[in-house]
Amino acid sequence: MCSTMKKEDRLVNKIKRLVRQAGLPRRLHRFGPKKFLLWQLCLGLLVKEVFRLSYRRAMKFLNEFYDIQCHWTTLQKFRKRLPLGMWQMLLASTIEAPIDTAAIDGTSLQRSNPSEHYLKRIDREGRTSIPVYLNTMIDVVRRKFVAIRHHSTKSSEVRDVHYLVEQTKQDIELIIMDKAYDSEPLHRYLREQGIFSIAPVKKNWARGQLRKQLRDCFDYGLYWQRNLIECLFSALKRLFGNHLRGLTARTQRAEIYMRLIAYNIGAIIIEIFY
Repeated sequence: MCSTMKKEDRLVNKIKRLVRQAGLPRRLHRFGPKKFLLWQLCLGLLVKEVFRLSYRRAMKFLNEFYDIQCHWTTLQKFRKRLPLGMWQMLLASTIEAPIDTAAIDGTSLQRSNPSEHYLKRIDREGRTSIPVYLNTMIDVVRRKFVAIRHHSTKSSEVRDVHYLVEQTKQDIELIIMDKAYDSEPLHRYLREQGIFSIAPVKKNWARGQLRKQLRDCFDYGLYWQRNLIECLFSALKRLFGNHLRGLTARTQRAEIYMRLIAYNIGAIIIEIFY
């Protein structure tokens, strides 16, 4: 029992330290009701995502294990109202040291999870798919998610690299990308930021000084480390599922960021209970 309580306290301390490092206020809004602290509501969202609970069950969990008593609608409103800037600050606070090697790639999550019975009733031959596209940067050495940008429709991967680099506070030495990010202006932009980049050159498209250098002197030893981002995508979907439960863009964004934060700080079921 003592060991379990120590690990519960360790999870609470992680959330408190994360909010403090992000420089967030003690409460979401200074004019709002002064009932719950920001870290308490963040802990509720983390528990909800890790255990895939409803709002009501998440609040029962907080009351049972952490003695935090509030109505389930409080957690629901908090997830909806937390702005994008605060989510980005929380995720950035999970990365402390400079990034030696980063990798960028895209994946998708589903916005619905229909049952086989429902598909049979509507005479659907294939599975329905309403994806949310994600372009993500990870720290290859520490196996953590660094920055993310999500879209409701397919968008340019090259354009999102600028956004991911701007959202990263730590210094980056090298970025590894796949062939979809092959662009001379992109390589020049990263080189101006003091970042080296590796991406396979498309066949018969090697125009530009940096792309010709990659074509003639390609380092496959470094490029093969890009496979680690696929491993992180697989681990994320195995831990939290492949579909989102939110119906709006703001709630879906909150789910995505909370899953990444939970993965970075190691908030898994084994740590909480055993």
